[in-house]
Amino acid sequence: MIDPNPPIAIKVTVNDKDFTVSLRDGRIFRIPLRWFPRLLAVTPDQRNDVRVSASGAELHWDQLHEDIRVSGLMRDYEPLLLEETLSSQVPNDFPWDTTPASLAGAQPKLAGRKIAGRFVVGLTAPERYQRWEVCEDLAQQLMPKALKDAAKFPQNSRDVTLRRIRRAIEGKGWTSVVETDWLMSRLRVLLGW
Repeated sequence: MIDPNPPIAIKVTVNDKDFTVSLRDGRIFRIPLRWFPRLLAVTPDQRNDVRVSASGAELHWDQLHEDIRVSGLMRDYEPLLLEETLSSQVPNDFPWDTTPASLAGAQPKLAGRKIAGRFVVGLTAPERYQRWEVCEDLAQQLMPKALKDAAKFPQNSRDVTLRRIRRAIEGKGWTSVVETDWLMSRLRVLLGW
């Protein structure tokens, strides 16, 4: 379906970290350059050589032969902003599961998904955030259990206590191996062990 009121750009300004698009309807969007690695990698002069098309439907970087459709930019803005917001809340050491699934057949194939016009292999930012939230919650819940186990079996070292908890987690199948590794490291930090 064609949008009867497509976004019309009237102005674009660029700096070292982002570019700002002003629309005819008064909305203003700040777009981080990191969303466009090609624009991030060029010189400031090349980046600043941008113009809005006569129709206001596209942004043109003539020196780079780069065109960005304003409608596509506005369509992707909220999902990308959500992705960036969620990613910033997840600790950097929490695993990204980027290993693609392989599919059986005469020729090897890798599985990917098309989400919002982009091919995604592994977890999306919202999925990773959800997995981290599960693991963090589990770590918080396991703290009193670890302390109780350590008090009940004082002859066991802290490492033995943590191994016992790990076996229990692995038996439930709640987390992947890399998530369990992170969870146990997080639990060790929370307990001060």
